[in-house]
Amino acid sequence: MTPALPTPIWVDTVNGLRQLCATLLHHPRVALDTEANSLYAFREQVCLIQFSIPGADYLLDPLALHDLTPLGDIFSNPDIEKVFHAAEYDLLGLQRDYGFTFTHIFDTMLAARILGYKQLGLGHLLAEKFQVEIDKRFQKADWGARPLPASLIDYARLDTHYLLKLRDALEQELRERGRLELAREDFQRSCYVTNGSKPVKERWERIDGQQDLTPRGRTILNELCLSREKLAERL
Repeated sequence: MTPALPTPIWVDTVNGLRQLCATLLHHPRVALDTEANSLYAFREQVCLIQFSIPGADYLLDPLALHDLTPLGDIFSNPDIEKVFHAAEYDLLGLQRDYGFTFTHIFDTMLAARILGYKQLGLGHLLAEKFQVEIDKRFQKADWGARPLPASLIDYARLDTHYLLKLRDALEQELRERGRLELAREDFQRSCYVTNGSKPVKERWERIDGQQDLTPRGRTILNELCLSREKLAERL
């Protein structure tokens, strides 16, 4: 059963962003997560950024702020550890939308994988370690909608609220099993994930059965895919 927690701090003003960054700069570790609207928009974007430090949870609304530059001093600061669970997706989104670069991260999913955990999801780990339950049905919510209902706000906060505690538990296990340096190497590599790291197939190449088409059929399929993309973007 998940215990009741204090209301997270909502940040949607320039002054609020400055105060948040000033606070985070005084902490050696910051838990971090993002939510995007990939299921509800032609071009997805980061719609919410969650931060947790001991004693406080913050939800930053990037849709209300046009300039998130101050966060760059947090993300690129080698003296501040950024704690994620499955960092790759978050890093790609923050890099794509804002050009942020990262140093010094701790990824609890990578740590759990190195330790040999069979269930790597955050919900499974929190339930096993702290008997905390997260309702994962909200994963597919429309995070670009405003205002966000209380249920989504509470869910978003839970994605980071226990991350620092989970990080400490997993680091201790890594130390005891002599795998901490291996994990640190993986964390370091994770900082440099890029959108161009893997070749991207054309749309028509990702459709089942295309390999059975004639060259003319593949050309027609490609044109249909291009037309669909143009229509989707207009809508």
